[in-house]
Amino acid sequence: MLTIKNNFHTHCQRCKHALGQEEDYVKSALSSGLSQLGFSDHAPYLKPEADFGRRMEFHELKDYLETVDTLSEKYKDKIKIRKGLEIEYLPKYFNYYEELLTKWNVEYLLLGEHFYINAEGEYGNTYEITSTDEYIFYARTLTEGMKTGLFKAVAHPDLYLLNPYAWNNDCQKAADMIIDTAVTTGTILEYNANGFRRGLRLYPDGTRYPYPDDRFWLLAAKAPVKVIVGSDCHEPKYMWDDAMELAYEKLQSLGICPILDLGI
Repeated sequence: MLTIKNNFHTHCQRCKHALGQEEDYVKSALSSGLSQLGFSDHAPYLKPEADFGRRMEFHELKDYLETVDTLSEKYKDKIKIRKGLEIEYLPKYFNYYEELLTKWNVEYLLLGEHFYINAEGEYGNTYEITSTDEYIFYARTLTEGMKTGLFKAVAHPDLYLLNPYAWNNDCQKAADMIIDTAVTTGTILEYNANGFRRGLRLYPDGTRYPYPDDRFWLLAAKAPVKVIVGSDCHEPKYMWDDAMELAYEKLQSLGICPILDLGI
């Protein structure tokens, strides 16, 4: 049984696909016995320059950060609250990521690659990959993001494997690229419990969860890579649930000892 419970991957209603306000998640974290709670709702982009959807509007960013600050002060004697954002790495927004960490005083960024730069140099949607050839471009964008040093951890690094294809050399090569770069840059890889909540699915090579994928994490187990468990909760009730317990059990069976803190 864990003696310390932390979660640094938390969403709220601002992202348009989660339920509950920020304080609802704080109360859930307290009832679950967490020591630290990190908010990491999906960061906005300026419109009309970019509109990737399913995230807060840019005009909400200030209020989001101020709300987290207010809750941090209100509950300072009960829990440590951290102020983060989840966002994709897309090279043209490098300066924006720097501004989030400096001008906006965000404590950490999670690299969640829902969109990537594809073979044509355009935006590809990670949920709509039509060939495993694209996995390499997903991994390339992800590794470029890690090399900037702007991202504390990679959220669901094996997200690409949710697409309906059997494991092949592209899957392996993408995994190796991501894991090797995480090692060399010291970037933390997140073992994402939300994949378990999505349920088992039938793939061409068998039934499994869309992610985390054991084959990816068996490779990670062979490398000196730092791994942390993230709830990726989109409802307060998922702050610490059976999926979180399963995540820690699975990592133990894979021979991975996760870290419990982002070190911020």
